[in-house]
Amino acid sequence: MSSHILATGTLTKAPESRVSKNGHAFVMATLRVTVGNEAQFWRLFVFSESAQAELMRLGEGDALACQGVPKFELFRPEAGEPRVSLSLTVDHVLALRQPPKERKKKDPAPAPARSEQQPASDRSSLNRHGDDGVDHFGDDIPF
Repeated sequence: MSSHILATGTLTKAPESRVSKNGHAFVMATLRVTVGNEAQFWRLFVFSESAQAELMRLGEGDALACQGVPKFELFRPEAGEPRVSLSLTVDHVLALRQPPKERKKKDPAPAPARSEQQPASDRSSLNRHGDDGVDHFGDDIPF
């Protein structure tokens, strides 16, 4: 029997692709999870190709949710009290904020000329404004 958890947080640095001793590719990352006023740091190990691809699209500071099997290990630093190491073998990754896509800069297309001969009621239907001439939607979508 195994338990699965869902952890949400932000990446502390960009994920890294690695290869195991057996020759299997995996991705490793660290997830910062805030619990109350404290932060937990989970080491993520991702072996699923689809989850690897999703994780590799993200970078430092990106928010994500991941589901997998947790592992808790007790370790004692040379100078200090025992601590718990948190790791998660991840099955699924979901980006909570999509990283911006790089877009090629284009010359803006000229705005279509409006005929001044159209009645006022026709012009308001073309530009989505009400009778008061205010854009109530606040976006640049042309429909």
